[in-house]
Amino acid sequence: MMPITITLELSPELQAKLREGIARQDTERVYQLLVHAFAPTVETMLQQSPEPREGDTFDVMATQLADLLATYQTVTMPPLSDYAVSRASIYEEHP
Repeated sequence: MMPITITLELSPELQAKLREGIARQDTERVYQLLVHAFAPTVETMLQQSPEPREGDTFDVMATQLADLLATYQTVTMPPLSDYAVSRASIYEEHP
């Protein structure tokens, strides 16, 4: 997961309203002001960001997983024996 940092540029007027709402502990007012300030930023982000294709997420995750597994793989690990991966070995405790 990639973190995203969003910077909002607020007018002095909006900053004053936010400070007032915070001082009054008016959660609903602060929420409304922030949503109103954030809306144009969201619209801009949606216009700039191309829609992800269905396979993109899987490809990125698969590559990350392969890289992670490669970091844990060591040269000293012996390969599994043929018996270890055989049907008889896998089901030996289940008749």
